[in-house]
Amino acid sequence: MATVDVRIIRYPDVVQFIAESPQGGVMQDMMKRGNRVLNAARRMCPVNTGQLRASLFMEAVTIDGGPAVRIGSNLDYAVYVHEGHGPIVPVSATILRWPAINNSGAGSRRYRGGSTAGYVFAHRVRAVAGKPFLLDALDAAR
Repeated sequence: MATVDVRIIRYPDVVQFIAESPQGGVMQDMMKRGNRVLNAARRMCPVNTGQLRASLFMEAVTIDGGPAVRIGSNLDYAVYVHEGHGPIVPVSATILRWPAINNSGAGSRRYRGGSTAGYVFAHRVRAVAGKPFLLDALDAAR
């Protein structure tokens, strides 16, 4: 494989500003591409309550001294939606239990206790394939 050695003799400060500064041309281009990926990810994101889609963010970061853009979510369950998960089985009990979702009213609401509280019981939950909407959205960066 061939290598190229580039030396900046004139205006090294200007070249460094363009390549590494948040206001430089490289970072501005990365932010533009990052916005395209973020918008595509929001379109492709699976929606149940809309919380995951609303939590998607983009931020400018520095990786190994160079500018970069990070796109993601801060929700705990985002990785399981994106990557999927294996079967879930009880660890310290004999059965799994979680609050049921009430779809009879306006929108999805969890029951909040009282005599109408509903729960789902199961011995195990099957594996779920992921929906890699962030990886799929990378094509929008081109």
